[in-house]
Amino acid sequence: MALRVLYAPRNIAGQPTEYATAVRALGLHVEVWNYGPVAFRFPVDRVVDLARWAGDPTYRWDVFDEAVRRFDVFHFQFANSLLIPGSHTVPYLWDLPLLKSLGKRVYMHFRGSDIRLRSHHLATEPESYFRYADVRCNEDLILGRLAICRRFCDGLFVSTPGLLDYVPEAQWIPHVLDPDAWARPPRPERAVPVVCHIPSARGTKGSDHVDSVLGALDAEGICRYRSPRGLSREELRTALQDADLVVDSLGIGDHGLISVEAMAAGAIALAHIHPRNRDRNPGVPVVEVTRDTLAEVIRDLAGDTARRSALRDEGLAWVRRRHNRADLGRVLVERYAQPPSEPARSYPDWPRSETRKRVTVLEAQVDLLQAKLALTPEANNRILRRTEPWQTRFRRRAERSPLARRVYQKLPRSLQRAVAAAGSSRSASPQQLG
Repeated sequence: MALRVLYAPRNIAGQPTEYATAVRALGLHVEVWNYGPVAFRFPVDRVVDLARWAGDPTYRWDVFDEAVRRFDVFHFQFANSLLIPGSHTVPYLWDLPLLKSLGKRVYMHFRGSDIRLRSHHLATEPESYFRYADVRCNEDLILGRLAICRRFCDGLFVSTPGLLDYVPEAQWIPHVLDPDAWARPPRPERAVPVVCHIPSARGTKGSDHVDSVLGALDAEGICRYRSPRGLSREELRTALQDADLVVDSLGIGDHGLISVEAMAAGAIALAHIHPRNRDRNPGVPVVEVTRDTLAEVIRDLAGDTARRSALRDEGLAWVRRRHNRADLGRVLVERYAQPPSEPARSYPDWPRSETRKRVTVLEAQVDLLQAKLALTPEANNRILRRTEPWQTRFRRRAERSPLARRVYQKLPRSLQRAVAAAGSSRSASPQQLG
């Protein structure tokens, strides 16, 4: 019987849909499940209702049970699995050992911020976006999830060469697409090129700087700058087909899917790619730019139509050679066909969800408050008056959430009584919460 493959829980940039098309063509049964609304209306086989997921434990188990019964291979995305954390207090990736115990083949595909470490990126990438943008990075969570994946997955994948810095044992799976679907008819080189920047995340792409530099060049008449937002998938394709130059990222040190799509659409891709990542992907025809060189590179390309024409042809050939679905399908089917590894017999420390981590910090703050409240009745009354606005909200949260209830139980009795008094008539008693 042919292997049955599931891509979940997110259809990141439509890449799992592309994988499914490639693998299905080789005779495997494949489905793509997306948890929550599907970005850009990428086609999927099932949308998991996150509202029901959060509030209905039976629904969560039914989704998991159906997946276990129907699929042999689980190709997960973005460091998440089937039983994603939510309002329920399920740890990250806790279903991986269960899937392995059932003889399933499990793979994890890392995409970027799910595995990139701020400290390492700052130490190795001079153009790091962390120097210029306030982008969150929970390194404890990233490392905890990576430890679990290393222990319970049959294989690890990354989407770009630069992510091998964080998962050296992973296999790089290049972005894929159908070049024919992105192709446009040839046209003469424009005297004033159209330059596009369509970031998926402005902070990581250096978009404020790009806007500033290219806006000034547009005002000079060097180029026509466009940075549309909120595009549908079809509108994105049209924008790239109309562009001459497409600026990807200035601060990651690698190019992303937008560069591949741009080259497939007949545009020239520009990005900052660290030399070690160019060595991992020799010959990649993405023009090098940094924050300091962006204006100069655009000026040079705007005035050199012959070079633009050559780069355009090179990009089209590169995409057909290195990013085609047929080759990727063969690579994935070969990996999926390998026998599953033995389940691990020991367990790493399970990473806490963001909610649990915040509650742990809050509990420590409550401990400090308890010590300080061993003062005078006057001090205690001042605290009670200052906390009136949140007492009702906190009490209602404590009624629903085991995590909030833990914090409530650690409050001084005087604060518990104040919270109870602020509750509505349908609230539980302090004894019920305690």
